Amino acid sequence: MPTKNKVLIGYKKGKQVAKLNSDKAIQDTNSSSIVSKRSVERLYYPTTAHAEHTSSLEDAHFFRYFVKKPQRRAPLINRGYWIRMEAVHAVVKQACPPPAFKFCARPWKQKVIVNLGCGYDPLPFQYLAKISTNRSKTIFIDADYPDLINLKVSAIAASEDLSRVVGDRHHLNVSNSSIKLASSSYYCVGCDLSNLENFEKALEACGVLQDDCDLLFIAEVSLTYMNTEEADKLVQWASGIARGQAQFALLEQILPAGADHPFARTMLRHFNHLNTPIKSVSTYPTVEDQIKRFATRGWKSVTCTDLHTFWRNSVSAEEKSRMEKIEHFDEWEEFFLFCQHYILLVASTSSHTANGIVPVSIRPSTIDRAWTIDSVECPLLRRRWGATASKSDTSIVYFGGLSPTTRLDTSVLVTSDDDTPFFVKSTTSPSPRMCHAIAALSPGRFLMTGGRGSPAAPLSDCWTFSSVSNEWEQTTPMPGARYRHVMAAISLGQVIVFGGQVDDASSAEWLLFDAESSSWTELECEVKLGMRLSPGFCWLGKYGILSGGFNRFGDVYDEVYKWSVSGNMIILELVSNQIVKDNLVRAGCQMVSWAEDSVLLVGGIQSHGILQINDSFKIINFTEMSTTNIEVHSQDNFPMLIGCSVHITKDKEIVVVGGGAVCFSFGACWNELAVVRAVTARKRQWTVAVGADKAFAIGPDLSTSRGVEVKTTNTTVVQESIEDTVTIGEIGQRDPKSVEDWKEIYSYGMPVVVKKADIGSCTSTWTPYYVKDKVGVDRPVTVHISKSHAMNFQRKNFRYDVVPFGEFIDRVYGVNDNANDSDELLYLRSLSALNPKSKTANISEDFPAIATDFQLPPELRLFIGDKAFSSPLRISSPGVGMWLHYDVTANFLIQVRGTKRVRLYPPSDVSELSFPAGASSSRIPNIFDNSGISIGNVHPLETVMCPGDIIFIPAMWLHATLPLEPSISINVFWKDLEPSLYSQGRDIYGNRDLKAYEEGRALIRRISKSFETVPADIRQFYLARLSDELRNGD
Repeated sequence: MPTKNKVLIGYKKGKQVAKLNSDKAIQDTNSSSIVSKRSVERLYYPTTAHAEHTSSLEDAHFFRYFVKKPQRRAPLINRGYWIRMEAVHAVVKQACPPPAFKFCARPWKQKVIVNLGCGYDPLPFQYLAKISTNRSKTIFIDADYPDLINLKVSAIAASEDLSRVVGDRHHLNVSNSSIKLASSSYYCVGCDLSNLENFEKALEACGVLQDDCDLLFIAEVSLTYMNTEEADKLVQWASGIARGQAQFALLEQILPAGADHPFARTMLRHFNHLNTPIKSVSTYPTVEDQIKRFATRGWKSVTCTDLHTFWRNSVSAEEKSRMEKIEHFDEWEEFFLFCQHYILLVASTSSHTANGIVPVSIRPSTIDRAWTIDSVECPLLRRRWGATASKSDTSIVYFGGLSPTTRLDTSVLVTSDDDTPFFVKSTTSPSPRMCHAIAALSPGRFLMTGGRGSPAAPLSDCWTFSSVSNEWEQTTPMPGARYRHVMAAISLGQVIVFGGQVDDASSAEWLLFDAESSSWTELECEVKLGMRLSPGFCWLGKYGILSGGFNRFGDVYDEVYKWSVSGNMIILELVSNQIVKDNLVRAGCQMVSWAEDSVLLVGGIQSHGILQINDSFKIINFTEMSTTNIEVHSQDNFPMLIGCSVHITKDKEIVVVGGGAVCFSFGACWNELAVVRAVTARKRQWTVAVGADKAFAIGPDLSTSRGVEVKTTNTTVVQESIEDTVTIGEIGQRDPKSVEDWKEIYSYGMPVVVKKADIGSCTSTWTPYYVKDKVGVDRPVTVHISKSHAMNFQRKNFRYDVVPFGEFIDRVYGVNDNANDSDELLYLRSLSALNPKSKTANISEDFPAIATDFQLPPELRLFIGDKAFSSPLRISSPGVGMWLHYDVTANFLIQVRGTKRVRLYPPSDVSELSFPAGASSSRIPNIFDNSGISIGNVHPLETVMCPGDIIFIPAMWLHATLPLEPSISINVFWKDLEPSLYSQGRDIYGNRDLKAYEEGRALIRRISKSFETVPADIRQFYLARLSDELRNGD
């Protein structure tokens, strides 16, 4: 049964439209989840038996019968679905009776496993195929919507293997139409689970509501889609329906740190945009709430834990080690954030089970609420796991890190100094990397060490950076590669390195770098701590602090140490104060010196329970052994404090640079730039610059109650050794509310940006996984492929190739293991799917499966009316520039996903920008590099487009684009002139010049030819006169 076979409910009009549409959307979530589970099955579950090789199905892969075209998911998705599957298996394994049950002291009753909202999950087949399963005492019942169950039954009937596992089918009970398949050990029930009366009748017809039957209900992310009141009725009903004992296993989402936590925000937004809101979380947001939910509805014992605790306590070290050998994994923080937002609850009507498991509470801290936080959306800082060097109290250099698609080798300057120029002049510089470390060697000089490319490619090279000359210089490499290590400067020219993921198990835990000799020394320590990953670490002047950190399986160490250096020895002192330990034990956090004997701890992952928002900024005083929480007033745009860097100014401004996380399959969350300050402190304007282009600012003029707006400023760009300067202007913004407003924008004939327009759900739903699923991974598309960051039509430095859409998206977004390391950039400008040689692109016809997610604002649609010419879809890798060109038709460029830099020049600049006669594309290799700012007598405008932004590009305005991250956009072209003015004939791209220009060029050729026999000097004389007449209209 291929995954493209969706449930065919359709969208109906009338009284039940809302429920039918919601039901369809819920069932569609099954299509994505089984592809992910199939990826896990192929990777993590070994098999020695497939039907084509052997008659045994003992260890067969059963997802393959429902996923015909498997895809390998990203490591984080694989690990997340693996733990979900393992949690359910752990419950079922305990429930299934062993083959030797007849020798037990007590008789083993019939065990009935009822999978509520089963989808295509092959759980019954996995157990019924095992020799160890006692089929005579085990019955599986799959229950879901009738349409989906019918498709599952069809898949079983079409597979000889599945039919063999299910066994001989019984004649269906005609008195109960809900039963779609029946055998001695397996039933399929098609029923709306909110209709408990019908569902109970179906179970009666299956013969499982008997005294000798114990029931286990399993609900893996299914009840949460139901209205909470109806789901609670089902929980209550299930506790009393069995005549024997009953158990209930629930796996679903919670909000352990509230709906404002960045992961929770991203997760809720994802499900809302899919029209499948998860409803239980608002009523039962915590483990304690879920325990009370079941305990008050007839269940005598309830145990509940999040999946992080399940990983820590229920997954063996041997299994964790096996997984590490199969797939390199370094997304611990993101994995545990996912796990902390999911619970496994097991309830029983028997009182033999010990009651609930609740999270370990953190000892309270003093609370300081006199703080506020300002943030800005800044594409230049959409990177995480980079590192910073404090150039001064008011300036920070941030190097490297992971962008939305690739590891970076660029630096940006974050500063509150208005006139700080920033140029990195080095001819050589560090390679792209993440998880490296930077520490100060002396004022203005810094050491950068290690890091990694992919998790399997740790680095040992080391570099020094001068913040005075802004130059990199390579120095002595570390003795062995490592990443996720920590560093601290202990004196002028001396830096300590600890821990990290290493490529050699014999590597020293502690290293000392001496700048004067450019040498490394391996330090000894009586206590062997092991190679801890991303612990808290800093130096306070007389001693340092080391806390927490991950081991190689992601478990968080629970010790806190004071450390110091004596000769070639590290001296450790264990901190036993429980208040300090409870608050300091984290991994993936940032620790910086706050005051004498005090540190500031920011973000990270705790070993027990999720880090609450109010615990995210914490001051620990080691003299008083006390802790203070910095609580900010607004939490609705709170940053994701993972993979970020932290700088503290003398005025105690806390500057959080970069950071973020991939929130499982729900989307990514990026911090960019955030500043935490006391409410009474003076607001300073912080700007972000890359190269010499200051483009984003955060300060008193821009702040709002919900954060800070993005603003592109009028900037004079200055480059050393270039005498000319060019002012890049700001594109005007409008907020049109009517058709007349759009007409007015058009009549001015100037580019205009409309920010954050309502263009439909596409801005959130068009994730890589979503568009692949909807469009189809095997659909061929013609794309541009280039190794240059600046495609140029005149130079043809790209090639056209036909690739499967799924592969194209994976390469654009860096989904596959090696995609980020590719030196090829890809760009899709869609063509007509019906006839690409004669028909213009139309997103509604060419991509109907996703086109309904996109909409033009109604007033704009009315304004364009029947003059629409084409609407191509554009998808591109980050950093692949589109050449400078003009379009003969006016158009709107609508940004759907990612961010894109757009530069425009007025038509009057055409003679300055190297456009060959008769060509609509410039010869300039890259308008965004230095050559673009050294051209005099031009008048550029520029903006950075974010999702939901619309830019009006009038006809003949010269423009180029440069995606800053994976980008999806749509162009809507329309012919705004009289039809008679356009050239006749085929023009699928809309770039044929006007008829008058083409006819004029023909006349010029005739005129030029008529002067061929005239002497050259006389010819030039008359042609110049004719040119003046043409120009002046005489």
